[in-house]
Amino acid sequence: MGLSIKTTIKAEDAANFVASSVLKQLQSGKHVLLFLAGGSSIAVALKMAEILSQYECENLAVTLTDERYGSIDHFNSNYFQLMDKGFDIPEARFIPVLIDEDRNITTEKFEKVLAEELKKAEYKIGLFGIGVDGHTAGILPGSPALHSEDLISSYDTPIFSRITITPKVIEKMDEAVVWVQGQEKWEVIKNLEKEIDINLEPAQILKKVPLLTIFSDLKI
Repeated sequence: MGLSIKTTIKAEDAANFVASSVLKQLQSGKHVLLFLAGGSSIAVALKMAEILSQYECENLAVTLTDERYGSIDHFNSNYFQLMDKGFDIPEARFIPVLIDEDRNITTEKFEKVLAEELKKAEYKIGLFGIGVDGHTAGILPGSPALHSEDLISSYDTPIFSRITITPKVIEKMDEAVVWVQGQEKWEVIKNLEKEIDINLEPAQILKKVPLLTIFSDLKI
């Protein structure tokens, strides 16, 4: 693993980095699969999309690291929040999670679609966030997603029913970029340089990705 921490408070810095990496792979002729998270990283995704929309991206597929289950375009949906704020890469294919089916069927169908996309992709890159509790994507501490043998896991939480990629998918990625801001998250970032049980801090899984770059306001 190559872990790099870059100090910044500008979403543009992370957006330029992700866009540059994606373009490098596309321009080398590869099919790229890009995963996007919700929450604060949406600001990075929007700026990244503005950059990528200026280039040929027909070999780019975009999907989510996780989704909050519900009807298509429900207000708390990560997909809805991205689209509502203007996310658009005209030539890319966006693969949403929600299909207006029950959660089990939605999970099974997304698993099948993602398996096919992973086979086709020649470069897999994810834009992630990290929570104060050390979660990443929809993989919460102690959740069933942590040790699932499937690509996708879904389960109930006190706030949302979640559908998320599992560590098996993260381990297949070639690169991960993390946008994490706020002093309350500094300890979690520092812990990435330690060996912490993934049941306590699921973000530790990100260290299994060959290239891991973190954009944070933490001053090293």
